[in-house]
Amino acid sequence: MKVLSFSGITTLGPFWKLIQEGLKDQTIRKPRKRPIQEGDRLVLYWKQRTPIHMKEVHLIGYADCIETFQLEYRQFAYDNTIARRDGLAHSREFRAWFGFPSLHGEEIFDIIRWCLLSKGEK
Repeated sequence: MKVLSFSGITTLGPFWKLIQEGLKDQTIRKPRKRPIQEGDRLVLYWKQRTPIHMKEVHLIGYADCIETFQLEYRQFAYDNTIARRDGLAHSREFRAWFGFPSLHGEEIFDIIRWCLLSKGEK
């Protein structure tokens, strides 16, 4: 299983809650040394390195990776659909979160999408 940890809070709410409600089903990350691939089982944590007693949620849940692909930042910086799937209200909030295309325009990112498993399913 591969681990993804989240700590963000957007205008829509904390990522852990958006994931559990099905409003966030992807993450955008810099490429990994050992990339996440379609079919991988994922373990999703909230603030993984913070002690459990200092937060309301630790384990968000388990998910299956259903899709991964790479794009240059400038290719998705203004895409409202990608922004919403990532837990942000719109692409303007997305750019405020990640930075402007002038900073990261040609940088490659992994887009990882998942299907959250039902509770109790590992």
